[in-house]
Amino acid sequence: MTNHLYNMMMTTKKQSNQQTAFCTEPSTSGGFGIGLDELVQLVKDGGSLEALNRYNGVHGLTTLLKTDLKSGIDPCVDEIQHRRNTFGSNTYPSRKGKRFWCFLWRACKLSHFLVIFLAQVILSLLRVNTKGIFDGWYVEACIILAILLYIIVRAIIEYKQSRQFEILRKEKRNVHLEVIRSGRRFLVSNYDIVVGDIVPLKNGGQVPADGVLFVANSLIVDEQEITGSDEYVQKDLQRNPFLLSGSKLIDGIGTMLVTSVGMNTAWGFKMEIPQETDEEKPFQGYLKWLAISASWSFVLFASVACSVRLGRYFSGWTKKSDGTPMFIYGITTADEATEFVITSLSFGIATIVVAVPFGLSIAVRLNLAKTTRKMMTDKLLVQSLSAFERMGSVTTILCHQTGILTLNQMSVVDVWAGGMRMQDMDNVSQLPPFLKELIIEGIAQNTNGSVVFETGVTEPELYGSPTEQAILSFGNKLGMKFNHARSASLVRHTIPFSPKKKYGGVALQIGAHAHAHWKGSAKTILSSCERYMDGANNPRGIDDEKRKFFEGTIEEMCNKGLRCAALAYQPCELESLPTTIKEPRNLVLLAIIGIKDPCRPGTRDAIQLCNSGSVKVCMVMDYDVLTAQAIAIECGILTDASGRNIRTGAQFRELTDPQREQIAGDILVFAQSSPDDNLLLVQALKKRGHIVAATGMGIHDPKTLREAHVSLAMGVGGTAAAKENSDIIILDDNFATIVKCIIWSRSLYTNVQRSILFRLTVSVSALAICVVEVVVYDAFPLNVVQFLWLNLVIDILGALALAYRPSSGHHLMGKPPVGIRDPLITKAMWSKLIIQVIYLVLSLVLINSEKLLKLKHGHTGNAEKVMNTFVFNSLVFCLVFNEFEIRSVDQTFKQILRENMFLVTITSTIISQIIVIELAGFLSSSTRLDLKKWVTTSLLGLLSQVANRYPYPVNQYYRN
Repeated sequence: MTNHLYNMMMTTKKQSNQQTAFCTEPSTSGGFGIGLDELVQLVKDGGSLEALNRYNGVHGLTTLLKTDLKSGIDPCVDEIQHRRNTFGSNTYPSRKGKRFWCFLWRACKLSHFLVIFLAQVILSLLRVNTKGIFDGWYVEACIILAILLYIIVRAIIEYKQSRQFEILRKEKRNVHLEVIRSGRRFLVSNYDIVVGDIVPLKNGGQVPADGVLFVANSLIVDEQEITGSDEYVQKDLQRNPFLLSGSKLIDGIGTMLVTSVGMNTAWGFKMEIPQETDEEKPFQGYLKWLAISASWSFVLFASVACSVRLGRYFSGWTKKSDGTPMFIYGITTADEATEFVITSLSFGIATIVVAVPFGLSIAVRLNLAKTTRKMMTDKLLVQSLSAFERMGSVTTILCHQTGILTLNQMSVVDVWAGGMRMQDMDNVSQLPPFLKELIIEGIAQNTNGSVVFETGVTEPELYGSPTEQAILSFGNKLGMKFNHARSASLVRHTIPFSPKKKYGGVALQIGAHAHAHWKGSAKTILSSCERYMDGANNPRGIDDEKRKFFEGTIEEMCNKGLRCAALAYQPCELESLPTTIKEPRNLVLLAIIGIKDPCRPGTRDAIQLCNSGSVKVCMVMDYDVLTAQAIAIECGILTDASGRNIRTGAQFRELTDPQREQIAGDILVFAQSSPDDNLLLVQALKKRGHIVAATGMGIHDPKTLREAHVSLAMGVGGTAAAKENSDIIILDDNFATIVKCIIWSRSLYTNVQRSILFRLTVSVSALAICVVEVVVYDAFPLNVVQFLWLNLVIDILGALALAYRPSSGHHLMGKPPVGIRDPLITKAMWSKLIIQVIYLVLSLVLINSEKLLKLKHGHTGNAEKVMNTFVFNSLVFCLVFNEFEIRSVDQTFKQILRENMFLVTITSTIISQIIVIELAGFLSSSTRLDLKKWVTTSLLGLLSQVANRYPYPVNQYYRN
């Protein structure tokens, strides 16, 4: 690409950045010795060594960028903002959320609404043609208004849910990492990285910006998303020191100088704004099927009712108040017949609007929006709604131990060194001077962490992984001066710690001598040791008896739940210093270290809660079996030390597929396991019918996460790769938060069931009453406006009353999980529905019988109107008490009275009903009722709750 073409592209990109306002348009000068275009071109297309050499390498770049490889840039706000204005900010464009009118248009496109709307418009035109524009206008207006209200409410809910997920996506992209500024390590957001920053890198992380390496130890990166290459890339300082933003760090360590950020990086050039996908959730799929099935049934019954009504009319069976037929062929005018037909069809359409459960989707969306918003306060970030809905069906949780079941706050509590066993760290200063010097030398040089002493502060700040911090703290207690120890020797080679091999090393030049220090798993290091350092600073040979002693010491530490590490060294000549291809051998054991990682407070209770809910917790870890067993007992996963439910990764790997499936469900502790072993365990559990949730933290966990039904990444200790491949991010890395996620999912499930039961009860009841009235009594008990008012009560106020339901942890975790393929409508729900419909139909018979209820409906002129108003009022009160019955299935009356939203919606419904009957009767064709009738309708509603409860005492109905 020519320079002219490249400059044109850069100009276009800058204009695009300015239009979209993702970052401030950068300047090419700003007082620095190199401009933005030159920095971008330096790393573009894989990097140019020739261009880097022209600037005298990384050291020349640091001069031009006014930074320092050791101390970094000045952390003051003005300096950071100046660099951001000059070279751009480390932000990327995100997908613009849809505007409200897009959701409004999508709601309008629903086919059933179009059909109903069109039919009502045609009926309105016919009415205007026969009766005039102002005669009965409010009937059609109310139907159209009800449809428009439903469309607007649905659009508002979907719009708010979309905005909420935009906020969650921004939270997910906000990753914190370490940078070096003014010689100190700061934890900053990746958005705050600027050109000139010095960024330490380690395996499992992600490269936050384009840059150049100046420290690299066996650094391997995955550039697949940027370059498309399927192979990992080895980075070194001589041949390939360039790092691309978005690359994932597979192995090794390094430190980079940031040269480009944001839209000026390789990732920014290739970034495509993600498009929103309308993923159909499990609940929505089921409700869609339910709505379609119910719609056809209700349309059929409404059509039958209208046909019977019209058949009676045109056959002369329908009578006037004086007993004469309403329709007489040749005498009844066309306008009168047309008016009757229009009234009957309007009734049929209104019945369909009320009966067809269109509002179920509103109830589900209300529940989802409310639940996911509340979950953020519980440190849960939902990335996949489908997986969240499945979380309530999980039967097995595959959970890592470090940082989830434990605090990930490690400390050295037990040490063997120099022939002494020390469990009080204040006594470590008693070690011989030469031995202490060797241990300090190994700790200071063989680490990815650092120790920073602040002026006026007695305790230093420790940086690095929790294990590194624990060992560095142990070094400080030995009297380590970190900076002095680091400068006392020259690092010739580094062998980064490998989780697979469980050790790491460093080769040092000390004057004319050389040492190779090793650190790793105690058993692994001990197997490579031929000698040990005694209390007199003399290396002694390890015979069989002494080896058994060391193995017993390690086993004793493991039995106490300690993570055992060992420090060893190897004196050697300069020319024979080990390289990355060498393995430790003929080592001198310096110390065996027991590291404690305490169990998180509340973990034991959370695991017991899982067990009560038939959810098995399987702990996976790469530790020794004895350590794993001790931690599992402390956390409450195991009840004894029999070892029946413990397997190692190697043991499981050697089994055949059927054998794995046979024992997978019995494993509670999976020790010494690799990510590949965890993947095999998930596959075996799935084949046995388990619904599996798996946690992930490392760079190698995505395969396991993708295989599990629900994948959980850790927000604090998790890598970028794990978070990208997860369905839910646990922001505080706490196992108790995972249990909260199960509770929220089960709460969502039961809330959706409540909404379904309420909606179907109203639909079937309203339809049954109307069909019975038309067929038996040849009358419409409810008019169109009353039907539409019921629709408002059901779909809006009813959804609000049943959606805002707080989760009840102990109650919901007291039963086994619902099967992932179990129907939402259970046998008990069907029974309650049938009983409610029978009760309402029988109540209708009583109301229509003056002899049974002995209600004086008034004079002959308004008796029918009073009776219809009484039927309408009774139905509304039955619905109100039905909401109480549904809510009280797993709640006491006191608990219900504490729920403000439920009480507000119920109170609003009752007050609105009183207004509709007493003050707005002219709109609903209702008449006022006396106190006796109000009391009677209330009692009918109360008795409907008693009728529903009689065969089914208080119990959960989310199980068949």
